[in-house]
Amino acid sequence: MNNVVKNVIKSIIFGVIFILLFELFSYLLLPQKGYVNKFGIINTSSHEILGEKENTVDVIFLGDSLVYSAISPMEIWHDYGYTSYDIANAAQIISDTYDNLKFIVASQSPQVVFVEADVLFRDPQNRPWYYDSKKMITKYIPIMNYHDNWKKYLFNFLNNDDKFDTVNYSKGFKYLTGVLPAKKKNYMKPNNKKRKIPQDNLIYIEKIVDLCKDNDIELIFMSNPNMRTWNYAKHSTVKNLASKYGVEFLDLNLEPALDIDWKTETRDKGRHLNYQGAVKVSKFLGQYLQDMGIVVDHRSDDNYREWNYCYKVYKSKQDL
Repeated sequence: MNNVVKNVIKSIIFGVIFILLFELFSYLLLPQKGYVNKFGIINTSSHEILGEKENTVDVIFLGDSLVYSAISPMEIWHDYGYTSYDIANAAQIISDTYDNLKFIVASQSPQVVFVEADVLFRDPQNRPWYYDSKKMITKYIPIMNYHDNWKKYLFNFLNNDDKFDTVNYSKGFKYLTGVLPAKKKNYMKPNNKKRKIPQDNLIYIEKIVDLCKDNDIELIFMSNPNMRTWNYAKHSTVKNLASKYGVEFLDLNLEPALDIDWKTETRDKGRHLNYQGAVKVSKFLGQYLQDMGIVVDHRSDDNYREWNYCYKVYKSKQDL
């Protein structure tokens, strides 16, 4: 056997060993591993809610990057004691929103679900190859979504604490402080225009409405502050849609009480909020939930003491 053949064999053996170790490490990073058999291979980072105790999350925020940039469940917890979670992925499509809601109600009993309205307009036909390839990759290589979980294991190890396994301490929120000012514009000026929702999306919207009704969930369409892809035409369309299904529509772009400073509280010229803007939105939503009178303050409940622990970690600004 010559040296060339030997080197090829060694390379193949090394490659096989590397792949096996890589795959093993991937699955070690899956959240709350006991749920894997129940729900199958975890293929989106939004499934980190499976690390929460069953039936402990009262409010769910579903949607895309507008959600995880603008809503901090830990701020809501600290101020109001409500347990909430961002189930959000960048450029999420409505079919994924529905799928996420389905797996959530299998382990949680949320009383209120907010759906980011901008997702309703995103046409999945524009980039089906992206979603198919992403799902395939993350199905077989979970580390693509859970590469940061090693930090959580390390934090627990250093603090001699394994109670919370791979819990997401920020509950889906992404702490981002960058500032890229937006130019002021009257993007919510009233007009008679309407924006069409893709026909296929209407099917999933109805499924979401029905799933919430079947599970006694208060459904609310909402739009987070966003001057780049949101406008009054979209507002009018969602307002009519909400009226059709008898659900609430909360458009934060028309809430003067928020007083978003587009010079300092956006990280990308007006599409996404930064942490400073998210604090404002979160406090507003906490008050909104309090006014609804549905959810309960759990801060004095010993069964929810780990939320106080998570808040301490969240405030330490560690990217866990």
